[in-house]
Amino acid sequence: MKRSLIYMDAKSSKFWNIALEGSSHTVTYGRIGSAGQSATKSFASEELARKDAEKLVKEKLGKGYVDAGEQPPQIGQLLPVAFPSVIHKDEIQRNAGTFVGQRVVNYDPEKEARSDVAYRFRSDYEEDNWQEHLEHFAQTAAAAQASALVIGCWQGDDTGTDSTCVIETLARLKDRFPRLVALYLGDITYEECEMSWIQQSDLSPLLQAYPQLQLLRTRGGEGLAIKHPVHAGLRALALESGGLRAEVVHSLSQAEMPNLEYLELWLGTEDYGASVTVEDLQPIFNGQLFPKLKYLGLRNSDQADAIARAVVKAPILQQLDTLDLSLGTLSDEGAQALLTIQAPLKRLCLHHHYISAELVRKLKELPLSLDATNPSNMDEDEEYRYVAVGE
Repeated sequence: MKRSLIYMDAKSSKFWNIALEGSSHTVTYGRIGSAGQSATKSFASEELARKDAEKLVKEKLGKGYVDAGEQPPQIGQLLPVAFPSVIHKDEIQRNAGTFVGQRVVNYDPEKEARSDVAYRFRSDYEEDNWQEHLEHFAQTAAAAQASALVIGCWQGDDTGTDSTCVIETLARLKDRFPRLVALYLGDITYEECEMSWIQQSDLSPLLQAYPQLQLLRTRGGEGLAIKHPVHAGLRALALESGGLRAEVVHSLSQAEMPNLEYLELWLGTEDYGASVTVEDLQPIFNGQLFPKLKYLGLRNSDQADAIARAVVKAPILQQLDTLDLSLGTLSDEGAQALLTIQAPLKRLCLHHHYISAELVRKLKELPLSLDATNPSNMDEDEEYRYVAVGE
């Protein structure tokens, strides 16, 4: 008997394997992407070894572990690595680490293509070759097994080029990626292009081309649109921005995404084009638009206090596991509102905030998991509060 299990949530990404051999079994466990640790246990008989192995498997399944099978990863496996619950300053500027439980590596056409990694396709100032490399990979056998793609800088030294060319290429190559369930469009670091300089475009063709898509993440708000927000299978959507336009939220208010469980919006600041108001968010707050939503992230916002006051009274709070107001300008005003939460919320993420130590202590008394790390030591004057990422 051999079983390979994995477990992922907002804070962990790990595997657990067991192999039964005669009157002993060996368990190997650890963080996904690592070699892990192994432990072998021997028994008086093969029957006892088998019963103990079955007991251990049952315990793991009861704790939320799932089989790591041949099928494309499900949303429970995707979220923790593609959507970290806390993104610190250095992680905002660069997307490091893993994606869908796999290493992210830059695609090299000189090497044999693999299906056990998530390939990143990007151009730099010297070579504008992202499309050439993507086309090359699409013709390999590994492409048919690929579950995740990461698209980095497509602009080269021209920051005025939007993502239309990327979206059109991905849509044209849809038949080459039948197992693609996760896509990150815009893994661009600040050395390549500031977030608010990234030129995006309408994401709708991606939703239409990939009905099997479960997770879509983008970076950059300039030109971003979702004119036809319809997708029966999408379960996670994240839009990073230094300034999100109200038109994008208005489109989402008309969305047909009945299986969406995770919605993360970086609202940003007016200085970089943000125009979303609390009123624009009401269709999301009423709880009927996305009936399966469990995570709501309204991050990187200079209206964090107003959002906090509104969301604590909103019906959506009664269905959420996680409310994430991190990376913004949340102060004592918003914290006072959060103290009145009357909902079965499990996690409250406020990383990067302007809340006083006294109110943080009071928030810790709420019956939920709180992340109030990275408090600002700046003056409480609202004029000097900054979101984590503006430009």
